[in-house]
Amino acid sequence: MDVDNALDDPLGPAAAGVTDEPADVVTTAPAEPSTHRDEPVGAAARLLEVAATTADRLVADARTEAGSLVAAAQAEADALLRTSRDQAQQVAAELDRERATALAGLAEEKAACEAQIGALRQMHSSHRDEMRRHLTQQLTLLDAVVLEPPRIGA
Repeated sequence: MDVDNALDDPLGPAAAGVTDEPADVVTTAPAEPSTHRDEPVGAAARLLEVAATTADRLVADARTEAGSLVAAAQAEADALLRTSRDQAQQVAAELDRERATALAGLAEEKAACEAQIGALRQMHSSHRDEMRRHLTQQLTLLDAVVLEPPRIGA
């Protein structure tokens, strides 16, 4: 396949088997006098060389840009991860503080309830003792009145 046909191939020169690598074996054609046909072949070769150089440069630029985009994305992801972890730690610390405050409040409420229960038990005991004394006193009064037999027909 010649260079002119390779440039017309829709898949490009590489698909047509034309590369810019040197061939292992160089064969020389019999010397012919220079004609107009040699000029388009030289122009096509130069065009192919410029296209290959441009393609190589564009690929290198694209790889460089892709590398920088990947590095920037990784840096941004790392920053987001750090920020998320910091926020999670702050939320956890806030929850710990709220939990400790709630537990302290519950402990105070428990102590107050226990004190109130103690006071109620003391009051219950006191009332029971008072009631026992009162009933004992009433029974003593009744016993004193009953000791004297009632007089019938006086």
